[in-house]
Amino acid sequence: MQRKISPVAQKAVAHYIAESERLNQACDNESLKQIREQAQALLKQQGFPTQRDENWQYTRLTNFVQKHFEVKPASKITSEQLHKFMPDFAVTKVVFVDGWFNESLSDDLAALPKGVSFESLQDTFDIAGDTSALFSSESEITKEPFGVLNSLLLADGFYLQLSANAHLELPLFVLNIQTEGQHMSNLRNRIELADNAELTLIERYVTLETSTQDNDSMACTNVVTEVNLAKHTRFKQVVMQEQDDNAFYFNNQYIYQDDSSSCMSFYGSMGSQLSRHQNHIFMNGEHIESQQNSACLAKDKQTVDSRTDTQHNDVWGNSQQLHKYVLTDHAVGVFNGMIRVDQKAQKTDGQMDNKNLLLSDTAKMDTKPQLEIYADDVKCSHGSASGQIDKNQIFYLQARGIRRADAIKMITHAFLLEPVEVINNAAIRQWVTARLSAGLASVQKKVRE
Repeated sequence: MQRKISPVAQKAVAHYIAESERLNQACDNESLKQIREQAQALLKQQGFPTQRDENWQYTRLTNFVQKHFEVKPASKITSEQLHKFMPDFAVTKVVFVDGWFNESLSDDLAALPKGVSFESLQDTFDIAGDTSALFSSESEITKEPFGVLNSLLLADGFYLQLSANAHLELPLFVLNIQTEGQHMSNLRNRIELADNAELTLIERYVTLETSTQDNDSMACTNVVTEVNLAKHTRFKQVVMQEQDDNAFYFNNQYIYQDDSSSCMSFYGSMGSQLSRHQNHIFMNGEHIESQQNSACLAKDKQTVDSRTDTQHNDVWGNSQQLHKYVLTDHAVGVFNGMIRVDQKAQKTDGQMDNKNLLLSDTAKMDTKPQLEIYADDVKCSHGSASGQIDKNQIFYLQARGIRRADAIKMITHAFLLEPVEVINNAAIRQWVTARLSAGLASVQKKVRE
């Protein structure tokens, strides 16, 4: 049944369907064309969500729907322009510019260790005949509106495979750079780890140059990532969203875990006028471990939305979550977390905590942690708390000779950086801490002494 779509949304739907048809006209891969066509039909039927939709009640898409982004060729940038975005430790570098893989700016990926294979999705589409196996999770992905949009404009991303017992000694650092306004970077990533494989993945989303308030400087990043973890695999992920404050960011991650696999996913958000990051975790085996932490900053009129949906589907699963927000000015924070425990998933241990610090009277936090439990032998809990800095804490530090502004800074840093402790690699943890500290420094300017 087709829902009622506003005239403004209808224009956006027509624009993105035209973009999809343009991509299909230049495409020879029948599987890819079919995926786009199916997404076109879905978008025509459902349009874009509004605040009448429960899952979008606190996340307004008005500005996004009014801005019609295009899938364009990538701009040319130099390796010198990348230096400021690189971490200060050794990594294997992969670069995407405006949503397209850039081989010349990336490291030599043909020299990856035995058992590790990396291809851009565009190359996979061009080389392979039947690529339908890449879309095995399409029915799950298209439950999300921006999953539909991702399929509609599917063009590039990466396909990473690790065979049994393979591992990368260096973290894989995927740098996604936006260079142009009115541009849609639409990325589809697929990661497969065979038995006992191990991977550390860092993703960073940035804008090449800081823009003005001009609407022409807006850009959008829309990502879908599928991760398949076989038995006894170890997957560690850090995602840093640091785009320009005018940008839009949407990311849906689907992580499927088998017996005795472990997954650690950390998300840090500081940029974009509207960002929405979602983890969908499917714990489909025994003795699985999952850790999901996030640290989110927002100022001015930014909206930062982070969500998790963790499904315990077998026995002895353990999931731990800690999500913290710092908001100032008129910023809006949104957190929605769900832990679902299947009747079969006895001995589950699922813990989720959300804490939020409001540095202004006009900042707003909307939070909804949830439990849905069908097993009777479990240990699950969820909690949430929002508020301003305790005046007694500030007084305690001031009584010891610390200036009020410095006291607020110390308290805020200690609060926000706690989720970072889940990262056990010291170099990565220090780098993430430095990035969040830099973001906090800009937020601190908004706080009156």
